[in-house]
Amino acid sequence: MHLANEAGYLYVLSKELMTLNKQLKKLTMAAEKHLYNHSRAKTEEERLHHRTKHTRTTIEITYLMKKHQDLLEKLRQHHLAFDHALRREHKI
Repeated sequence: MHLANEAGYLYVLSKELMTLNKQLKKLTMAAEKHLYNHSRAKTEEERLHHRTKHTRTTIEITYLMKKHQDLLEKLRQHHLAFDHALRREHKI
């Protein structure tokens, strides 16, 4: 591929990675909040409520982490392709 195409891929993937990182940070804070509320709850119903919310949030975090790993793998591949295209262009 051409150098400009690879640069475009790197730009788009980096933007996706930034949004994914923001989502992960938000969900991590929510999971910590639910865990804190679970420990402070006085009734068993409140504990169950916060525990289920914490569990749901951690499941979503693991899903996003899988997506994060896949995105990093794509980013690595396009970074290598960009490097090869750059070397090829400067060799000429």
